[in-house]
Amino acid sequence: MCELMTILTIGATALGAVGQVQQAQATSAAAKYNAQIGEMNATLADRRAKDAVERGKVEEQRKRQEVAKIKGAQVAAMAANGVDTSFGSPLDTIVDTAVLGELDALTIRTNSYRESYEHSVDAVNKRAGAQLARSQAKSALTGGYLAAAGTVLTGAGKAYGQYQKSSIGSIS
Repeated sequence: MCELMTILTIGATALGAVGQVQQAQATSAAAKYNAQIGEMNATLADRRAKDAVERGKVEEQRKRQEVAKIKGAQVAAMAANGVDTSFGSPLDTIVDTAVLGELDALTIRTNSYRESYEHSVDAVNKRAGAQLARSQAKSALTGGYLAAAGTVLTGAGKAYGQYQKSSIGSIS
């Protein structure tokens, strides 16, 4: 009867250890997958950062072209009415249009760089998350193997104790 208990203890110990290893491997695989997803998301964030700058450049150029058209229309309208645009209020109007237009263009540039920066920070955070997931994958495996080893040692101790009891009982 005690030999059966020893065999059952050994079997339960082996199954427990195998289960712990499999759980550790599954946890590790999930963490590695999360790391891959994090890296892909970081790459996408990098692309969004680059796109924000490129879109900003295009929009900035469009704004400058728009302002140039407005200035041209102002000069043409004033000249058509016989107004001298080289001094006084007419010149001030044209200069104000140019200055405000340039401020708008620079605001567009600044906003695109801010957006790009936000995406870049997001990419850095996603890469850090991916690194953490890779670390968790390693830790899961190590922890699983250590837990399995502990289970084996505990089971071996129980089995040995049962064997000892059965040996003492058979001597009496």
